[in-house]
Amino acid sequence: METEGHGAFSPTAQEHAAAPRNYGPLEDYNGNARITGPCGDTMEFWVAVWNGLVEDASFTTTGCGSSLAAGSMTTCLARGRALDTVMGIQQEHVLAALGGLPEAARHCALLSANTLRAACEDYLAWAKSRGIALKPPTKKEND
Repeated sequence: METEGHGAFSPTAQEHAAAPRNYGPLEDYNGNARITGPCGDTMEFWVAVWNGLVEDASFTTTGCGSSLAAGSMTTCLARGRALDTVMGIQQEHVLAALGGLPEAARHCALLSANTLRAACEDYLAWAKSRGIALKPPTKKEND
């Protein structure tokens, strides 16, 4: 997969673009955000947070293969991780996990990271409005 003169996609990025993981809205979620980037692509993320962990995350995008790859990888980076860790996911984390993206497509990783963070912030507002105490994830025995 190449973008007009902007370089090849890594095998990982190609795989996530061709078969995105966690695509489509979650039925059971408590955080949601939709952001349209300067390029015109819109991304939407849903998160299901329980006991301080992002147990599930999904996304949709109106964008191209780069947006699909970035959104897919971002959900993979988020699922099963502590909320504060997930809120720290940045563009460079998504790019590294994908093995990079062509320069002209790097903004897709920024859009996915920002939209995920906004969905987590929506969860925090939802939890606060219901008086839910935010506690750190529970450590499993034998860890």
